[in-house]
Amino acid sequence: MFTDVVGYTALTERDEAAAVRVRAQHRDLVRTLVEQFEGEVIDSTGDESLSIFPSALRGVDCALALQGALRSYPDMRLRIGIHLGDVIRRNGEVVGEGVNVAARIRPLAEPGGICVSEPVYQMVRSRAHVKAHALGAQSFKNVSTPLAVYALAVSDAEPARPVPRRRRLLWVALASVLVLVAVIALNRSAILAWVALTAPRYFSHPIEQKIGFAQTSDGVRIAYATTGQGPPIVNVLGWATHIEGGFSSPLYDAAGLLPMSSANHLFVRYDGRGFGLSDRDVKDFSLDARVRDIEAVTDALHLDRFGIYAMSAGGLAAIAYVARHPERVSRLVLASTTAAAARPGQSPGFDRILRALPLFETDWQTPAVTNIMVDWVAPTANDVQRRVLGEFFRRSGSGVAIAGFFRALTEVDVSEQARQITVPTLVIHARDDQPVPIEAGRALAALIPNVRFEVVEGGHLEGTGGSPDVRGRIIKFFDEDSSGAASASPK
Repeated sequence: MFTDVVGYTALTERDEAAAVRVRAQHRDLVRTLVEQFEGEVIDSTGDESLSIFPSALRGVDCALALQGALRSYPDMRLRIGIHLGDVIRRNGEVVGEGVNVAARIRPLAEPGGICVSEPVYQMVRSRAHVKAHALGAQSFKNVSTPLAVYALAVSDAEPARPVPRRRRLLWVALASVLVLVAVIALNRSAILAWVALTAPRYFSHPIEQKIGFAQTSDGVRIAYATTGQGPPIVNVLGWATHIEGGFSSPLYDAAGLLPMSSANHLFVRYDGRGFGLSDRDVKDFSLDARVRDIEAVTDALHLDRFGIYAMSAGGLAAIAYVARHPERVSRLVLASTTAAAARPGQSPGFDRILRALPLFETDWQTPAVTNIMVDWVAPTANDVQRRVLGEFFRRSGSGVAIAGFFRALTEVDVSEQARQITVPTLVIHARDDQPVPIEAGRALAALIPNVRFEVVEGGHLEGTGGSPDVRGRIIKFFDEDSSGAASASPK
């Protein structure tokens, strides 16, 4: 993988001090991310860098992460070129056809873009998060035959620009007319769901987040996001997460838990293994594996002491983590969770999910199949809410991952670990929660010595933080710890 800073020579002539700063930022960013993706920086001099990786996918994912990270560096834009080929190490350098072609491909990339060769594209084309369009066969100096090149889609790499007010009003008016016509002519709930999912991309001003990647002790790459500054709170979910496009992402939570949590705290979210931006091709969803996800993220951010806010199935992993690392956790919130997942035969609703797992593995992207999960999680949702929730579920991960997660969940019981918890703990549960009945919340609270138990109105989604009342109680609980986690920002 070759990178270079766009316009660096002109910047040097115009502002040498700024050029020196950009060069240092480029070097630090490349070294940090290449290491996280198991790569090795071979050379990083001036405005260029050369890195090698153990696989094409690692190189591509690193390039995408680089361009995404540049949203925090408005003065720096990169071109990136990637090729898959043999290299030879010689006297601390790498040479060979792979290096030569990658260097030739790089100038074809647009500023802020990524170009890859045909061999790289063939290795990564099946990955859902990799989008590309062909640039055709290209001839390169010292390369005997033309080589097909592809440009990867990195539309999220640049910061969003504010839309002028007149243009915004025009878009609003046009969208309103189209929606009105569509609602009359087509399925009303489908159109309203489409608006709910699409409008935030054009009209919202979401809170900014910084995305990074951590690697677990068993080699799984975990994507995490941070917002705000202050005493850290780590949010632990079970599944159905996507830190960029999920229901708790800045795109859709611009007025909810995220800004409230980030106002006076460093708020950390992450996609568990198998979901969102984290590695999806994994098979181990055991309790130990999910605790390793928490360990990897908190270690990558150098968090010595922090609060944990765990919801739903994430609560079991959080309880196990606190039992293992009590010295690192200042306060714990367990929202709509339990000490032991239901076993087969204990819950009719959960049994239906278990029976549907083979169907999830083959037809998860089919709305009728996803709705089996929607009916269980949100039985009182209207048709629009069902469509929106189903879309979030489908975005979060594959049906294979969903099935693997729930099969592993049936074997988890952290009752003994819950008895070991000594940190101040808030167990909060919704009165009408059906996936995790309130009796499970009461039983969990009875196990923890230093606990406060609060009942709130609503169902499972409200109990996990979907209502303003619950969000307010959770943040108030963390703010009571005036001597808790020290102020921190991601490193």
